[in-house]
Amino acid sequence: MSYIKARFQDTNKIFQVEGVWEREVYRGDLLVVQSDKGEEVVTVIGASKDPSSARALFLRRAKEEDIKRMKENEERAKEAMEVCKRKIVEHGLDMKLIKTYIPLDRSKIFFYYTSDHRVDFRDLVKDLAKVFKKRIEMRQVGVRDAVQMMGWIGACGEVPCCIRFQEEFSSVSLRDIEEQNLPLSPQKFTGPCGRLMCCLVFERENYIVKLLLPEIGSELCYEKKVYKVSHIDPLLWTITLVSEDSNKDVSLEDILPYGYERAIKHCKSCGGCCTRFAENEAFAGVEQ
Repeated sequence: MSYIKARFQDTNKIFQVEGVWEREVYRGDLLVVQSDKGEEVVTVIGASKDPSSARALFLRRAKEEDIKRMKENEERAKEAMEVCKRKIVEHGLDMKLIKTYIPLDRSKIFFYYTSDHRVDFRDLVKDLAKVFKKRIEMRQVGVRDAVQMMGWIGACGEVPCCIRFQEEFSSVSLRDIEEQNLPLSPQKFTGPCGRLMCCLVFERENYIVKLLLPEIGSELCYEKKVYKVSHIDPLLWTITLVSEDSNKDVSLEDILPYGYERAIKHCKSCGGCCTRFAENEAFAGVEQ
C-alpha cells in the first residue's frame, strides 16, 4: 500500500494526504486539504510505503481561484508580519518572528516565532486581533523547525535534510559522534540550526554492530593470544587488535558470535537502545 505525501506551505513539513489515490495525483500537483489550520494549498511530493503521523484530508485539486487566493494571502501575510514586528517592539517582547501564514480560508492568521523563554503575548494578540479582525494564533517553534521553515544551506553545500525529505526530527547526541569514530568536536558537526547534524542519525544503523563487540581498550583472546581492542571500523568490517609484539586488522566475522546477523537485525528494530545509545551520566545534557 502506498501513501501520498505532500508538503505544507508554511512549515515545509511533510504529511500524509488522506482520501486520494496514488494514480490520481503526481509530484508537483497542488491540492487543497483540510488540516488543523483550516483549508490549505499543499504540494504533492510523491508516494511512500511508510505512513506519516501528520495527516490532512484531501478536498480537491487546487483551481485557478485557489492559487490566486493563495498568492493574495502570501502578500497579506507579508504585511501582517511587518505589523507584528512593530507590535513586538512596542510591547518589548523577547521573541523573534520568523514567518506569518494565512490559510486559504482566511479563518486565522498564524505567527511563528522563536524564543529562548516563555513569552506572555496576550496583549500582543489582542492588538493584532483589533488590527486584522481575525483569530490570531502564535506558535513557538524550535531552532530546527525554524531552519526547516526558512530554508538554509548546510555545511555539505546542499539543502539540509530537514528541508529536502526529513519528516520527523530524531534525537542526536555526542554519543553518535563517538560511535562513528569521528573527532569529538561538536562544532564540526553542527548544522545551521545550531544543533548536531541530523545526518549523524542516518549513519547510526551502520555502527550498530559495535553493540555486539568488546569495548575499545578491553582485552580479548584471539588465536590463543591476548590482544587489546584498539579500533573498530564497521564500514570496513574490521577490528584492530594490538598486543606487545604485534598489530593486526581482523575481520569482524572472526570475532562476532554465531548468529550475529539475527542480533544486528533485532538491534536495528529497537534502535540499539540497550547499551551504547542509552543516556548515561557522561552524556547527560549533551543531547541536541
